[in-house]
Amino acid sequence: MPASCGRKRIIRNNLGKLYRQYKQEYISEFAYCYKMAETKNTGEGPQETLTAQENAGDNDTTDAEKDWAQTANTEFSKGNYTAALNYLCRLESSRPKDYKVLLNKAVVEYYKGDMMKTDAFRLALKEIATSYRTAIAILEKMFTCLESLEESVGTSVCLLLIECHLQAQQCDRALAAITHTETTFLPQPLPPAPSPKQQDKDTRSPEKGPAGSNGGNSGSGGRSGGSGEVRCSATQEQLRGKLQQLRVRALLMMHSLRITKKELKNIGTQAMNSGNSLNITLVCLKSQLEYLRGNHRKAIKVINQCAALPTPSPTCRPSLGVVYYNNLGVIHFGLSKPTVACLYLQKALQEVKGDMGVPTYPNEPFSNRPLYQLGSRVKWEIYYNLGITLLHMNKPDRAFTFLMEVIKVHTCNPRLWLRIAECCIAQHKMVIEDDGNKSNLRKSLVQGVVGVGAHRKICLSMSISGHNKRVSEMPLDANDPEMSLEFARLCLRNAISLLPDNISISSLTDEQEASGVLPELYQASPSSPMRGNEVLSVRVSALACSAYVSLCLSDFTAALRQSEALLTAHPKIPGVYKLLGHLYAGEALICLGRVSEAMTHLDPRHVGEISLTPSSTPPPIQDTSSSPTSSYNQGWYPGKTSAALQVMRYNLSVAYTLRGELDKANNLLKEVWNERSGNVPAQVIMLAMYIQLQMGHADVMKNMVKKHILLT
Repeated sequence: MPASCGRKRIIRNNLGKLYRQYKQEYISEFAYCYKMAETKNTGEGPQETLTAQENAGDNDTTDAEKDWAQTANTEFSKGNYTAALNYLCRLESSRPKDYKVLLNKAVVEYYKGDMMKTDAFRLALKEIATSYRTAIAILEKMFTCLESLEESVGTSVCLLLIECHLQAQQCDRALAAITHTETTFLPQPLPPAPSPKQQDKDTRSPEKGPAGSNGGNSGSGGRSGGSGEVRCSATQEQLRGKLQQLRVRALLMMHSLRITKKELKNIGTQAMNSGNSLNITLVCLKSQLEYLRGNHRKAIKVINQCAALPTPSPTCRPSLGVVYYNNLGVIHFGLSKPTVACLYLQKALQEVKGDMGVPTYPNEPFSNRPLYQLGSRVKWEIYYNLGITLLHMNKPDRAFTFLMEVIKVHTCNPRLWLRIAECCIAQHKMVIEDDGNKSNLRKSLVQGVVGVGAHRKICLSMSISGHNKRVSEMPLDANDPEMSLEFARLCLRNAISLLPDNISISSLTDEQEASGVLPELYQASPSSPMRGNEVLSVRVSALACSAYVSLCLSDFTAALRQSEALLTAHPKIPGVYKLLGHLYAGEALICLGRVSEAMTHLDPRHVGEISLTPSSTPPPIQDTSSSPTSSYNQGWYPGKTSAALQVMRYNLSVAYTLRGELDKANNLLKEVWNERSGNVPAQVIMLAMYIQLQMGHADVMKNMVKKHILLT
């Protein structure tokens, strides 16, 4: 069918249609490699673990058991794990069913083994708590009664819950937990951070020690100066800093850049007043903010400050190299340098693989590996970054490999399913283009030649476009999928089904953002949570890809349904998608024999009503809070309205030809021919020869054959 030829020029729009959307996905992975260093550099993990459990003992505890518990905690704090374990064994013999003693014993044994015997540690935890749901239920009960808990236990519960909310991309619940923690464990209103001189004075002064050791009252945990003002103790200042950094992470995840800038400025001021130096977390947060604001050069300058920071200890991984190279790769992708970004991301992946240990025993896969590697998302985030970068570099086969590894872990991300489908479409298109590049124009038009001399006959090709050519004829295997259009259709169905309905696409005003109004976010791990306008972007992109795949698989009814859904998705979808929707709907109707209906979609006036420039994409698709659109593209969309008009006129001439209106078809095709300035595609030549033959102009057709076939 000649109408299928119209897809050859415009299908580029399907592959990576929203360059902005790619860049927004990288925002999520940026600055996520610092978390383990943040939680371990403080050096408080062991002290909090044992103190929290032993000091919350039962009323029937004997004096000897209290002494053993206190001595075990002291030895554990000093790093004398063998001595601590001996005292805990005494406690276990005295209290064999005390889950707190069993938990502390398991923790000490784990630390004694350099946190490498993970399988044994997991087994011990399973014996203590039957399931993770039980542990979550206990944690939530503890959070509802923080005032009755010891301060160290309460703060640990709050920090753990906040981190879990951030990992689950529940920014609103994380911010609520941060606010509740501040009002419970810090003086209100929060006083300014003390200067180094004042801290020195407080350290030397023996008048008052830290209050609030027996409770979590908001006003009982501070120090009072001579003038009666309330100040935070050293422990509270440390908690305050952690909560500030957690708040910044939540705000960055929500793209609330103005509030984030203010919070980071407060953190920097307090760090200077306290005499504290920069750490990896703060540097990454500042660099991420500059990246989101579009200041890529400044983001590189900030992230390069990591070179002046002390190297974290081996137990505080991921290593500085993972953080540095991953974030540099993200920034260079924002600078429209995907090749450089790929090099940095590969270095980050090498750092991750270098940190991973080899299991000692086959039946203990988690042993002999650092703890941070077992629960870290860094590996999958780098895989995701590499997959998106390689897809943007037009290497869909390699991108497919990385993204398929990520989908095994993050199965509910609609944007990830869409990217995998685009890998399959890109590979299909590359195979078609490779076949076309191997032959010249004559071979595209001529199927064969029979006879010799005056009896030679030229057999023209039945079809020129190869979009309906399947790359793989193998049946679809979900366990071992191949890059095929059938698998792309499956991925697109998953993407569309996972997208939420009834989304809010309105953007917050500056006043709403300043007053604390939170935007609606939709989870898309490991990429950043999506706003309503990003959900709409994924939906229209998935519908456009689905329509193309259905046309290639000759499922014209599904293609028509998806094209119409694309056109009605939202009144202000980008012009590129409107063009695709009309073209795909027109072709599907032609293939279904409904030519008259198809002509309404193929009206060239549709092109005059749309804009094909991504930088001028109208709301709500455009996200003004992200970095500006780069001019870099790989020809995935027609950059000029004239090119789109040529495609529309060609397809309309096909419709006129099928209806027998050859004069109208010929006039439209002449316009396309003249605008091509001698570089006429094979599809146009083939259609022109057919029209001339049907109009009885055999001489004109012979001249065309002589000029474009025999003399080429």
